[in-house]
Amino acid sequence: MHKLVCMLKLSGSAIALAAAAIAPALAQTPPADNSIPTEQVVVTGTSIRGVAPVGSNLISVGPAEIAASGAQTISQILENVPALTGMGNAGQGPSSGSSYQPTIHQLGASASNSTLMLIDGHRIANSSTNHTTGDPGLIPVAALQRVEVLADGSSSIYGSDAVAGVVNFITRKRFDGAQISAQTSFLDGATDEAINAITGTQWDKGSVYFAYTYSYKGMVQDTDRPFTNPNHTAQAAAHGLTGTGSTNFNNFSCASASIQPSGSSVYYTPAAAGGSIATNSNTPPCSAWAYGSLAPTEVRNSGMVHGEQQFGDNLTVEGEIVYGNRRNKSATSRGTVSATVFGAGANLNPFFAQPAGYTGTATKQSVRWDADALLGPGALSLDGADSMYGDVNAEYRVPNTDFVIDLLSLVGRDDSFTNTTGLINTSVANLALNGTTNSSGNTASPSITGTNATITQALTAANALDIWNPAGSTNRTSAAALASLTDNANFNRQVQGVEQFRLSANGTAFSLPAGDVKVAFGGEFLGTQLYENTVQGANAGPSSQLSTQVQLNFHRRVYSAFAEVDVPVIGPDMHVPLVQKFAVDISGRYDDYSDFGVTANPKFSFDWQVVDDLKLRGNWSTSFVAPSLDVLGDQYGIYNNSRYQSTTQNVAIPVATYPEVTQFGLANCTATSVTCNISSLQGIRINTGDHNAQAQKGHGWSLGADFTPTFLPGLTAQATFWSQKFRGGVTGPTISAIAYNQSMNKFLTFYPAPGGATPAQIAALTFHIPQQGALPSPASYILDVVNSNYLNLDIQGIDASFRYEFDTDWGHMHVGDSLTQFVKFNQSYGNGATYDVLNTSGANNTFPSVATQMRADVGWALGSFDADLFWNYTGAYRNWASPVNAVTVNPTTQNPSGGGDHVNSNSTFDLHVGYQFNAGMLGDDEVSITVRNLLNKNPPYFNSSLGYDAFVANPLGRIVTLGLSAKL
Repeated sequence: MHKLVCMLKLSGSAIALAAAAIAPALAQTPPADNSIPTEQVVVTGTSIRGVAPVGSNLISVGPAEIAASGAQTISQILENVPALTGMGNAGQGPSSGSSYQPTIHQLGASASNSTLMLIDGHRIANSSTNHTTGDPGLIPVAALQRVEVLADGSSSIYGSDAVAGVVNFITRKRFDGAQISAQTSFLDGATDEAINAITGTQWDKGSVYFAYTYSYKGMVQDTDRPFTNPNHTAQAAAHGLTGTGSTNFNNFSCASASIQPSGSSVYYTPAAAGGSIATNSNTPPCSAWAYGSLAPTEVRNSGMVHGEQQFGDNLTVEGEIVYGNRRNKSATSRGTVSATVFGAGANLNPFFAQPAGYTGTATKQSVRWDADALLGPGALSLDGADSMYGDVNAEYRVPNTDFVIDLLSLVGRDDSFTNTTGLINTSVANLALNGTTNSSGNTASPSITGTNATITQALTAANALDIWNPAGSTNRTSAAALASLTDNANFNRQVQGVEQFRLSANGTAFSLPAGDVKVAFGGEFLGTQLYENTVQGANAGPSSQLSTQVQLNFHRRVYSAFAEVDVPVIGPDMHVPLVQKFAVDISGRYDDYSDFGVTANPKFSFDWQVVDDLKLRGNWSTSFVAPSLDVLGDQYGIYNNSRYQSTTQNVAIPVATYPEVTQFGLANCTATSVTCNISSLQGIRINTGDHNAQAQKGHGWSLGADFTPTFLPGLTAQATFWSQKFRGGVTGPTISAIAYNQSMNKFLTFYPAPGGATPAQIAALTFHIPQQGALPSPASYILDVVNSNYLNLDIQGIDASFRYEFDTDWGHMHVGDSLTQFVKFNQSYGNGATYDVLNTSGANNTFPSVATQMRADVGWALGSFDADLFWNYTGAYRNWASPVNAVTVNPTTQNPSGGGDHVNSNSTFDLHVGYQFNAGMLGDDEVSITVRNLLNKNPPYFNSSLGYDAFVANPLGRIVTLGLSAKL
């Protein structure tokens, strides 16, 4: 705190000295009207009041665009911006499973998210429970004025997270009167509702308003959209994908178990035609599709109180308090179990039976079982958050100058949780199948974390599990045994706090022949805290008897100083040919982090007004993303998602690097082999963080042009070529990246047969890390996935847009288009080779690299009527996630180099029609109808278990929204 006080004292002294020094030279007269302005200027991308960001293309989504989209939530507003990842996706539930925050230009996601989210230029507490980021849905929609997207590196202004750029949600500063709007949306399988209200008043030198949003979005089941059925054989064939790939994403876990007697090469199951099916078949018969949700129920409440008051002629104070909560609920499968069961010996299951069609006498079986039919529906995945922040901003206008001193003080808190209920406890199921908590039934395999002990029980009709007979009158499992199966624990809570204090000043320093030199400077303190509490079963039977609990507390303090200068070099009066105006902007920021050190980042920008019609612009910057607190973890790198569990990996391992792999007796795997596939081996996967992770660094530049022809009034056009390099992005590397990068080879260790990794070897690598689920016996390898600075990206693209507005005899017309086109998208891990992933999806599991996203519109307004038609377009690309046509790989690096499946381009259309009453009792009221996905088009087929690409496509189909807005 002493450091902060010193910084603020220094900043205050610097401001006072600067004001005293420049005041005599400036001798500027303050504005005659000292009442509060009609709208405070909030500009994204600069610290200098009243100027646009130099050298940058600022994308703004204003009230008209928001209204025309028919959006009920902030997420739905964002899905209409081509520069943002996932344009056109569902906008319901979190993106990438962990975040509601948008990402610019597909530049990372999850732990490597490189986009800064702000509200009115300040931060809020992060939300969610997995690599947390901000949730803009905290803001009431009624309070939102506009959204600004600045797709440039901006750490020189804002500090961490702004490598790809900034998304700034700007709220209203005042409102006079009352307005309420209500919307109801209809889609196949669900109904959505939303209410937005705002009321306020203003007086001579002040104002106050209250805004509130309630939003309910109904759950959509998987079965409501037949194309999500995981058996995609027919769909794949219809798209010309008829190879031997995974067009059937079913499995062998069935309601009446799939049974493989010892020594048999087939599964026996009633779900399979003919009663048996080969274990290597690519047409497994079962799935839990009937029990899952495509989109969760999402309920949001958010409220905001905002007020401002001017004191005297020079001081204005404004503040706000915002609170919001979110609750999500998804139906999910009860779960599956794979285990070994016995018909003889100490582990004998009294319900053991030979499957129909089997004529052998084996007394040991490998079984795969789905618990949904026996237990019935009822498993749920729940998550939610309670968030708030309050801030006060004091603005002092220095007399006789245009200098303004700003002081921001903010505190915020978010309490997020995830929880699952009704899921099967696999260790309890194992105990009821083979008398041990291990799937193998091996009493020598440890099942309690940190010990060499295992839990066992003698099986009787009272405690055993019958997976041989179907649910109903013939199943012999006792009621007590059934009840114990869902004695499970899986709860995660994160409480996050933020304090931000910023003192800054900006104004005119002196004048040059071309104009005034504007400056801004200041200091900032940012404090963040994170409390994590995770509870999960300990693989020792019922979770109510024994669970593991992890409680962690993390803290961070950041002290920062920043400055910016805007210099007009050439002005119109200087009459320089082809240079009406030329200005440069230089900004820089110094950040001192308590947990990983110091970083400094500059930015250089220019604006060149060539002629009245044409402006050229450009910038160069460095930026950074601080590693999140949960990635750094405690001194061992432990955070809430740290765990170890069994795994299988379908990957080819280089024999030269791992010669031990030849000792497992794998098919076609000898000392002369180049690679060996380890899909038939079982191992242990460890997930943890890295306490020594460093800042993720970005280097970016852009060149652009703005065209506003005087010969065609109403036309505006912009184009920007941008380039971003991202180094050391935080990620958990894939096993392929580990195996083929020398710097990461140490994270994969093989333990040759017959015994596999010993308990001591497992304990040495999993020290302090909680166990999740039963471990394999034997464990042939241990894969240590450390979330740290491994991801490198090098991407380039073009953002372009135009809009033309004109009047006709039939009303006012407009037409426009906004496009993001990637031309380069290279990726690498660690010191490994770089490879091209442009126009693919699936090269990693957290963000796509689709080349083309576009949204075009045409609109018409006449009198009280207005109508807009939008065309949303995503270009064709390649499926590298789970294609029928194999991805080709570089034989040396094993990096992908081509192949995969063609995914069709996607075009959908949205329609908005509104009518505004202007007389009578309904004067100023408005009714509207918005139809999203007007033609009810299914998303392009994507060969995966979902059947579509959730990164870039929306499976919900046509959504019809009826809206009414009343001004009171």
